[in-house]
Amino acid sequence: MQIKSRHRFLRALSTMSAAALDSLFPRTCRVCGQSLTVGERLLCVGCMADMPRTYLHRLDFNTIHQRVAGNHQIDLAAGWFYYYTDSSYARLIREAKYDDRPATARALGSLYGAELAADGLKGRFDVLLPVPLHRDKLLKRGYNQSLEIARGIASQLDCPVGDNLVAIRAHKTQTRRSGLERFKNVEGSFTLTHPGELDGLSVAVVDDIITTGSTILDCINVIADNSAPVSLNILTLGVTHMR
Repeated sequence: MQIKSRHRFLRALSTMSAAALDSLFPRTCRVCGQSLTVGERLLCVGCMADMPRTYLHRLDFNTIHQRVAGNHQIDLAAGWFYYYTDSSYARLIREAKYDDRPATARALGSLYGAELAADGLKGRFDVLLPVPLHRDKLLKRGYNQSLEIARGIASQLDCPVGDNLVAIRAHKTQTRRSGLERFKNVEGSFTLTHPGELDGLSVAVVDDIITTGSTILDCINVIADNSAPVSLNILTLGVTHMR
């Protein structure tokens, strides 16, 4: 009895502390800017409900498969929400990537991972491989947002995050480039270390956003050409619509 009572007391104390902190340092929804209540994280209930989810992981063949079509089969391809540059939800990607907020990237990954787990994907992947940053960009930005997203997803799917993918060549920004230009820009940017570690595993490559799919495709090619995974998968937060 004493243990249960103590547990209830600590839980109540934690709730009160969270409420007190919210009153002193109000947390706001990253989409609409309204104050968050106890239990809400990053997004308010309303914005979570209105998020333009893709549900692509429920389709055997979808827009991501189309963009990364090549010599290697992609099993599951998933994206959390559709990305529109003029949408308030685009702020989530920008904050995770450019505003020095690795915790935001990790929390977004955790929220997405929880939804994937609820859809029965816990245990589906043996390892998550984040798209790596070249050391020059990593030094400039301070963190790899894809790594933080992968850590958040992994915390919900109970799988490790690997470091086998390595960026060996810096590439210029992909913004305002065509699909072919994007592919040429990133081609040869990545390599695979300890490829034998991935043999026989279900591998998922993780990134923040997919536009043309050129970056993910180059990562997929490097993995498939140098190791023998049992399946290749893709997880990303944002997915743009095909033009």
